Amino acid sequence: MINLNQHQEYTTKPILRLGFRPFFFASGVIAVISMLMWMIFYPALILVNNANPIDWHAHEMIFAYGSAVTIGFLLTASKNWTGVQTLYRKPLLALALLWLGGRFLPFVAHDFLIYQAVIDSSFLVLSTLAITWPIIKAKNWNNVSIVAKLVLLSAAHILFYLGLLGIVSQGVYLGIYLGFYLIISLLFMMSRRLLPFFIERGLGLNTELKNSKFLDLASLFLFLAFIVFELFFQTIASTILAGLLFIVHSIRLVNWHHHGLWKKPLLWSIYLAYGLLTLGFGLHAVSYFVSMMPNISTHSFAFGFALMTLSMMARVSLGHTGRNVFQPPKQINLMFILLTLAFITRVVLVSIFPEYYTNLIFISQLLWILSFSGFVIIYTPMFFQARLDGQFG
Repeated sequence: MINLNQHQEYTTKPILRLGFRPFFFASGVIAVISMLMWMIFYPALILVNNANPIDWHAHEMIFAYGSAVTIGFLLTASKNWTGVQTLYRKPLLALALLWLGGRFLPFVAHDFLIYQAVIDSSFLVLSTLAITWPIIKAKNWNNVSIVAKLVLLSAAHILFYLGLLGIVSQGVYLGIYLGFYLIISLLFMMSRRLLPFFIERGLGLNTELKNSKFLDLASLFLFLAFIVFELFFQTIASTILAGLLFIVHSIRLVNWHHHGLWKKPLLWSIYLAYGLLTLGFGLHAVSYFVSMMPNISTHSFAFGFALMTLSMMARVSLGHTGRNVFQPPKQINLMFILLTLAFITRVVLVSIFPEYYTNLIFISQLLWILSFSGFVIIYTPMFFQARLDGQFG
């Protein structure tokens, strides 16, 4: 006889069985839609209401795309870490609808902005609670630092809206950049755990790749100091810290490198993404001494963030739908190449040929859209179908 819980699991739509399904799907869709909107807004720098288009663009990349990827991943990972069932069925649908309700910022009249702020900010707050509960229940204290970062990310999002509402001076700027750097810090944390393991397993290595406790601690504390100085002091100290972080992460890249990884799309993409994040620190340090195009280091970080999350979504989705991560769809290689070309166009070519700035931005936007459209096309069927191995999740 099937009990009630087993019956509920059996009848649950596959898209609502585990957090990665709705939120990775949403991430792919918003990555395409928000960039299409950015292509429309950017030439005239006009937005319908409230935020200026640059702030809106940053907000959607961080708190729409980035947050959806983060929450989808952590709802899935925390179940693995703790053995405790995370949100599914109607609670997961409600959380996804809350995220969707936050996507109307350009179209909300200022008089109603407070309601938009509550809806949009509630998503991260409730998601943090949903991820924290299984960690506490299972006494999985190793992952408390992730909860702390989610709490700060929620605070950064609230700060953004307090700035937009005119309550906190510089709130928009501080909220955006604090959120941006917090997500990057989460990426570094997860990369340290997963990237060496993925390379060892993906290449069938018999030895462990080199790691260093000193580099781990240096990465953590130097980045914490960098965030504080960059956001609140903006002195040469942040330049020095950026240079040190570039060195630390470059050493990690050398320690983790193996020539075989360049033959595996799910390895070279995440490794290159780590390299782009590292390059962001290098460009930030150099920009203090050499005149560069605006936001070059920021966009190196941003493309590293985009490529890494795209790579992680591609791998996690395969594994958690019962597919073989060592035999991914062949088309994903093109998906990663297109996003890499978008980085080259937006960061490298813009720096070399500033006279073609607008045209190069357009090409980069188009390459981004093609890349994430590929993700949506390839992976959407997986999100809406049950696991191939018959397991629930």
